Amino acid sequence: MSSQGMDVISDTIKAANLLSRRGGEIASKCKLTSVQQWLILGAIAQANKTSLGDLSHRTMVTKQNITKMIERMKSSGLVRTYQDMEDKRYVYVELTETGNEKLEQLEEMLAEMDHKVLSAFTEEELKQFSQFLNKLINQFVED
Repeated sequence: MSSQGMDVISDTIKAANLLSRRGGEIASKCKLTSVQQWLILGAIAQANKTSLGDLSHRTMVTKQNITKMIERMKSSGLVRTYQDMEDKRYVYVELTETGNEKLEQLEEMLAEMDHKVLSAFTEEELKQFSQFLNKLINQFVED
């Protein structure tokens, strides 16, 4: 691998660590146990309801960890689960009112972070950056 390739991977990991740390601080202020819970709340909200398998795929969290995290989030009153009436193998997850309120709190705090972090980029740069990140993610998903 080229030196430039190593730099890109190293810089990506550093950026991910910084964003995860900042996200963790925001999640903690909203009484969530991890930034992954925030990611899961957002993924559920985008779909309105989602299966555990789809949630695992969309968040890049293993099915085993998703199941554990959803159980913890159920205990905290953030989500509820239910089985598909026609196919009991499918378990769906949706946000509770409390989960929606937490997500709104997170989005307000994220708006502050967004301005600080993303104001250095133009809309076109952000669009390209998102495309590059998705291309990177898809390389791992396709393996």
